[in-house]
Amino acid sequence: MYNKNEMRKKYISFRNNISSDSLHEKSKIIGQKLYQLDCVKRAETLMCYVSFGSEVYTHDIIKTWLSQGKQICVPRVVKAKGKSMEAVKISSLEELEPGTYGVLEPTSGHKNTVSPDLINVIIVPGCAFDLHRNRMGYGAGYYDRFLDLISDNCLKVGVAFDFQIMGEIPCDEHDIPMDIIITEERNI
Repeated sequence: MYNKNEMRKKYISFRNNISSDSLHEKSKIIGQKLYQLDCVKRAETLMCYVSFGSEVYTHDIIKTWLSQGKQICVPRVVKAKGKSMEAVKISSLEELEPGTYGVLEPTSGHKNTVSPDLINVIIVPGCAFDLHRNRMGYGAGYYDRFLDLISDNCLKVGVAFDFQIMGEIPCDEHDIPMDIIITEERNI
């Protein structure tokens, strides 16, 4: 059995080996499946990670929701608070610049923070997910801590490529499962 760090490396390596065309094609299918969820259609405030590297590409998802007039938040790492992040409302991807780890995020001068308990749907990245909807993140715990702050009514959606789904992920007490996981092949 692999430990979590070995598993992270393995699944990131799998993801890094897909072609750009395949990544975008699969991401488009995932986005279309996401748009069809009733709770997403009804949601007023959505939070979505801004994709980086070989993650499921979310830029088009964010643009679509913005064009529909939805309130969209993206994460920003808060250095003063240790390993924490906050939700920041944006009106365009042009408002973002490389931040912590090179991931696009709102600038520190951007003041439109949104209380986590106002978010209706949150789209969460991961290295891998399992059939029980558990998530293996990147190991820093940003999402685990943030998910502790959201409302019980907020839908937690993991998005991943189907090869990122494994039978079972070793979980810790602080790990929070997703409500649904969407891949290009299935919803779990």
